[in-house]
Amino acid sequence: MIKIVDMPGNLIGFELSGKVTGKDYEEVLIPAVQEKLQTHEKIRALYHVTKDFESYDFEAMVDDAKAGFMFFSNWEKIAVVSDVEWITNGVKVFSFVVPGEVKTFSNAEIEKAKAWLKEDAEVKSSLKVTLEEPAKIAILEPQAPLSADDFLLAKAIIDPFIEENGKLNGIIIYTKDFPGYESFGGFIKHMEFIKEHHKHIKKLAFVTDSVVGELGEKLGSHFISAEVKNFEYKELEKAKKWILS
Repeated sequence: MIKIVDMPGNLIGFELSGKVTGKDYEEVLIPAVQEKLQTHEKIRALYHVTKDFESYDFEAMVDDAKAGFMFFSNWEKIAVVSDVEWITNGVKVFSFVVPGEVKTFSNAEIEKAKAWLKEDAEVKSSLKVTLEEPAKIAILEPQAPLSADDFLLAKAIIDPFIEENGKLNGIIIYTKDFPGYESFGGFIKHMEFIKEHHKHIKKLAFVTDSVVGELGEKLGSHFISAEVKNFEYKELEKAKKWILS
């Protein structure tokens, strides 16, 4: 099977495990690349062949080649992460036919592969994320209508911190006037972000003069396990004290 790995900007990720079929390419990989190309001319791909990988069928091999040629001029960088020798050797032999850069990494080097893909990547964010590490508080400041990429970038900053520390004491949404969403996709990613993180935070504070703060306080307790409270925009320090109380 092939699983999509959410990545921001012009980055796209795929996890290959078990038996990979042509159907996986036709229904998962190729549509995901086509969707990414709607907003980015050049893309950077992470192919992670996991330890659970078993085999490719013939159709998968054909579709892999087809995807390479279908998006021939769109590949900017490709990182292949695998411990399967015949895959890494094959990539090294045939990488010359791909116009972008291609590198292979072992499974132990997956973070190195991601870092290589992110070098000078086409990633912009309308969501400023600040981690106050001693207090274990994340401050999210929307600065323009939010996109799906904004929440993927926020995850990339916050998730490693949660993994290392177990939990956040709180998240603060800090904006005088909430700017809304660039598209429906941005709203969906926001909901996914909340769903994935609400059990890892103790308190959520809205520090804003926007009506979104009042709505968040009234509705939040019905959908998430964290305690939710609204503050005026000028009350940032008060919100931090509440989180730590």
